[in-house]
Amino acid sequence: MASSKPVRFAACILCLLFLTLPSSSSSELLIDHSLVVGENATLQVSNGVAVRNSPGAKPGNLVMCGRVHVSGLSRLKNLERFADTVRVKIEINSSYRVRPFEVCFHRNTSRGIGMCPHSQWEKVSKGSWSGSMSPYEHKIVDIRTAASSLDIFEVSLEEEFYISRLVFFVSGVILMSLAPSLSNSLVFYYGSGMAIGVVLVILIVLFQGMKLLPTGRKNSLGIFLFSSVIGLGSFLLSYIPGLIRSVLTELGISEEMYNPLVIFLLAFIFLAGAWLGFWTVRKMALREDGSIDSSTSLFVLWTIRFVAVLMLSQSSSDQLLAAGAITVPLVPFIVMKVAMVFGGK
Repeated sequence: MASSKPVRFAACILCLLFLTLPSSSSSELLIDHSLVVGENATLQVSNGVAVRNSPGAKPGNLVMCGRVHVSGLSRLKNLERFADTVRVKIEINSSYRVRPFEVCFHRNTSRGIGMCPHSQWEKVSKGSWSGSMSPYEHKIVDIRTAASSLDIFEVSLEEEFYISRLVFFVSGVILMSLAPSLSNSLVFYYGSGMAIGVVLVILIVLFQGMKLLPTGRKNSLGIFLFSSVIGLGSFLLSYIPGLIRSVLTELGISEEMYNPLVIFLLAFIFLAGAWLGFWTVRKMALREDGSIDSSTSLFVLWTIRFVAVLMLSQSSSDQLLAAGAITVPLVPFIVMKVAMVFGGK
């Protein structure tokens, strides 16, 4: 009888363990949700787990946390999505007062729920949050709130295609492939020099013209810098006609002379910029006999390759695919160099 008591005690402990296992796993299932890119786009999270001593929260306080796994796609099977970006959105589904919550967007699967470092938590007070990721990544969204219960959150995925990434990819491949021939082409030197000269002359005329206007004397430098950095083309197309009209009005010229003067002014700007670019290339990039200087050609070659690498690095939001896009155009160059080395031997 004495020996049977320890056996019964151990059996009772085992029974209790088996009884508690299903309840703990079911709570994890209620907390852990998952979304797959391209399959299910919306998910509602309404249940969570109470977490104590979550980083950034007050010591000893309980916070309610929920977790959503966002699973990406296979790179090899979905290469056509290389220019896409997945937008992860979180919104509170509540008609009452929206309570603030915090979001941690990470990829650390070994991290416990609600245990993101304090610096990675983003506080949301307007009821909606959005973050971006590659369609091939696997990331985790942790949500926490200081309330006693978790609100109803709607987590959704939106896949967006960016035509600019495709343009960057095509332009980068073309520049990388044509870099050796462009660096030794007189047409490329004269064409690019003239184009840069025209842009410089336009900026100079724009800057000087704004100084003639009463409203443009104070902030002309700021507008000049802004127009030369971002939105140059659209800014010039929308601003130059009004600027020229204002300058002609200030000079006392009638509107009947507006169109002829504009045509002559644009022609002068174009010819002046083209001459400036032509003269610069002639004096700085070419030798006395008209051939391209070897050091200049080498510098232009690596400059074109550097620009191509920058374009290819921006062709995809996925870092591995962007690295692959940079490597692929370099393969013929590496093969040629290796063949030259072994052929010389």
